[in-house]
Amino acid sequence: MQNFQFSTNFAQRRKEQAVTQQQVAEYVGVSKAAVSKWEQGLSYPDITLLPKLATYFNLSIDALLGYEPQMTKEHIQKMYAKLAKRFGEQPFEQVQLEIEELLLEYYACFPFVLQMAQLYLNYYTTSANQADVLDRVLLLCDRVISLSANYKLAFEAEMIKAYVMLLTGKPKEVLRTLGDEVSIHYGKEQLIAKALGMTGQADKAKEIIQVSMYQYMLGTISSATESLLMETNNSSHFDETVHRIEVMLDVFQVASLNVNAGLVFYLKAAMGYVMQQRNEQALEMLRKYYRICCDIVFPISLCGDQYYYLLDDWIARDINLGSQAPRDELSIKKDLLSSISNQPMFDSLKNDKEFIALVANLKHHLQL
Repeated sequence: MQNFQFSTNFAQRRKEQAVTQQQVAEYVGVSKAAVSKWEQGLSYPDITLLPKLATYFNLSIDALLGYEPQMTKEHIQKMYAKLAKRFGEQPFEQVQLEIEELLLEYYACFPFVLQMAQLYLNYYTTSANQADVLDRVLLLCDRVISLSANYKLAFEAEMIKAYVMLLTGKPKEVLRTLGDEVSIHYGKEQLIAKALGMTGQADKAKEIIQVSMYQYMLGTISSATESLLMETNNSSHFDETVHRIEVMLDVFQVASLNVNAGLVFYLKAAMGYVMQQRNEQALEMLRKYYRICCDIVFPISLCGDQYYYLLDDWIARDINLGSQAPRDELSIKKDLLSSISNQPMFDSLKNDKEFIALVANLKHHLQL
């Protein structure tokens, strides 16, 4: 591939500068036939000639070779989607070989390195060597943290690394990395929005506020979901949390904005009710989980709605994967089913006729 790019770049630049093959040959000290073969892609110049050729055409060596150490965001998104789809169709180790070859070529492209760490994390459970894959995720994150000058990338890498530490039973490492206190939210977004408004950038100001509202809304739902299994011994607080978050899910129509938030909430609520031996309430939560699954339109995409009408540009611009789902469609469907059918915490429901029917109906709906 690089040889073909060199041939194309070389021939194009020679013609643009209106020089002959003979002139190039004389400048670098080779035969005209050798230059002709370079342009046809039949051979490649000696590495010692590359600086001289690059100087002659006023190019960098990378540009002369057609080598791009950095992928565009669009290229990364397309590559991620392609590899995610392959994970759903091929053995993990087969796809892993392709990822590692790409990392060799783009190891200095830190947004790509970070997305490959995320991709591995999203599919490591399908590997025969899960611990090795998680170690590889940590190494990729460490590379981004130590070498990337982009603080946003480094922060995302820290968060992925912390998640892996939890998975591998290292909570103290998480606390050393992230600390054990919650920072005060000082409302920086409001100040930015006001400043933008004062400089005549009203649309940008409104986008800042909408994005802030959206993220705080999802953050509230996520934190409340996480709290459920911590409050199973306090049934009144547990019930109030379920009630309040259900109101938010409904009022903000979260299922159409970020379907995963609602799915995870109802799963955790069902688990909490089972732990409290309140199986009827658990089944009610699973019914709602099932209804959300039935309303999913594939392929899943992240998007705004009539209320959050300024989100789409932000998603396309600032979210690493844009609007696309982080996993392939088949894997998502399998997980939707497995999350209830293979969940040990629902063992007490396995003989319940409604639970059996719910699992069967979901499997049929997902065409699995």
